[in-house]
Amino acid sequence: MKRILRGCSPHHHPYRWLVVNAFVLLWSAVLLARIFSATGSNNDDEKTRIELGYLVYNFGACAIWLVEVFFNVLDHKEFLHSEGATGEESLLRAPPAPERKKRTKKEVMGLWIEAALAAYFFLDSTTVAVHLSRGQIHKQSEGMTIDVCVNMAAYCFMVYRQFADWRAEGNNEEIAEQSSEVADGHSEGLV
Repeated sequence: MKRILRGCSPHHHPYRWLVVNAFVLLWSAVLLARIFSATGSNNDDEKTRIELGYLVYNFGACAIWLVEVFFNVLDHKEFLHSEGATGEESLLRAPPAPERKKRTKKEVMGLWIEAALAAYFFLDSTTVAVHLSRGQIHKQSEGMTIDVCVNMAAYCFMVYRQFADWRAEGNNEEIAEQSSEVADGHSEGLV
């Protein structure tokens, strides 16, 4: 079970979450384009479809966020850590003891605040599903343009950060590989 959960962890497999977050970013862009295309329209059915699409998007984005935070919490609690299994390192791995007290309090506080926000917004988006009459759809989707823009900015940052981490991880592997080749070359010359 741990192996399956570990395979879903954003800190052990950031490229998978890069794809997930890029998908949400693309979904946000498509929804925003649909919102802008229907802005001047008097077609009430089209507006209702877009607003319903927004509510589904809101639920989906909140669910993905909650799952991602869930894996971050599991990783932080070292539930996903297995001694020497694959040699993978978690990006949230606790630092050595002297630094741990200072960094951990801020990281833990930020993680739990994010978890609380993700849970709140997920529950909020879930309760909206109960009110799917046309009038409630119009009421619940007020401010959707701002929400989608904020989500786009957040997911754009997430994609950038994960892409940068992924590239850095690849560069670190290349440097380690080159260092071992150089070390092998020097040791052969010494023998």
